[in-house]
Amino acid sequence: MRREESSNFLAFLFSLFIFLFIRDVQARKLQQIQCSTSCGDIKNISYPFRLEGDPAGCGDPDFELACSQSNKTILEYHSGKYYVNNISYDDRIITVVDVNLANGSCGLPQKSLSYSKIRYDYNDYRYIVTNEDINANFVRCSSKISDPTYRSLPCLNIGNQSYVYVSCDRYWEDGLPPVSCSFNSRVPIRKASADDNPSYETIQKLLQSGFDLKWSVGCKDCRPDSSYYCDLEQDKCNRYGLQPISIIFSLLASYLVLGFNCTLLTNLFSLFSLFSTVCHFLYLLFLWQVCGNYYSKAYSYCTFSCVSYTQI
Repeated sequence: MRREESSNFLAFLFSLFIFLFIRDVQARKLQQIQCSTSCGDIKNISYPFRLEGDPAGCGDPDFELACSQSNKTILEYHSGKYYVNNISYDDRIITVVDVNLANGSCGLPQKSLSYSKIRYDYNDYRYIVTNEDINANFVRCSSKISDPTYRSLPCLNIGNQSYVYVSCDRYWEDGLPPVSCSFNSRVPIRKASADDNPSYETIQKLLQSGFDLKWSVGCKDCRPDSSYYCDLEQDKCNRYGLQPISIIFSLLASYLVLGFNCTLLTNLFSLFSLFSTVCHFLYLLFLWQVCGNYYSKAYSYCTFSCVSYTQI
């Protein structure tokens, strides 16, 4: 009799979990349908985005956009301001451009931003630069340079005292600027649109077209450490290794279907805990062997790379 009551209780918990999951999904869909607004050329701004001043409950506050007096949709991201060129809800991609580089403006980026900084330094999983982006690197030089990988920006030169150049070399970030030059700023551009040595006119067009950010609502609360990763395809935050909650539900399902007794259920859970501990120890040993020789400055990058490798 007690066993039958336990089975009924577990079945009730399982049904309740399914009901709450379905209700949450339906609530999100309803929110997307009810909330929609526009700003200039960007129409039908909807979940997860919202405009500043929209009613509470419309969109996600972590994905708030602003509408300027000139009807330009603006994304504020880590102290930088970017005009929104396009929003693709099917691909979850928002295309943005630095406000100082839009509309053919001759200027330096309002905020220095790079592919690696977004990916490794900010610990912010709301937006991720796609792998199809490289950086346009701006340098200021005290004399003219003849390096063919650098293009002069005459509109930013100051007489014969200062010269500004830009390079789209994808490996530049790991090196140093030319002699007599100092780094100024950088901004991502689309790699697919850039050849190995683009002209000044091509670079101007690339800067104006902006770059893509892929957003993730499910990953925005990912913990900023190497034990979690953002699954962009599934739009959720996962933890490396086996998920305890998944194991628990699997054991409960097995109990319901096969009628396992409590002793066997306890033994299986203990076995899983032991296996999980061994896996974590081996994983840490692997990181120490592969990444231990890197300088501490590169530790976060190395850890991310190693974690990504172990997930393949």
